[in-house]
Amino acid sequence: MRLHVVFNENGDILAAAPSDSVGSVRVRPVADERAGQRAASVDVPPEYVDYDVLAVGQRLRINVEGRYPELRAKE
Repeated sequence: MRLHVVFNENGDILAAAPSDSVGSVRVRPVADERAGQRAASVDVPPEYVDYDVLAVGQRLRINVEGRYPELRAKE
């Protein structure tokens, strides 16, 4: 599963939506770059693919230390 996420400079997920959903209407959250937010499409780790979007957002954060944003468990 892939998610389109908006996150802040600390990697906290502010909004998320499935980016691989099938349907006629697709909604993606938009980052406010002036407020220090960024957006990315990221793969959900295999151990979390059965969780819904809300649960993923509560349990994971974006690793902003690497070259590319990726989801990691909150510490």
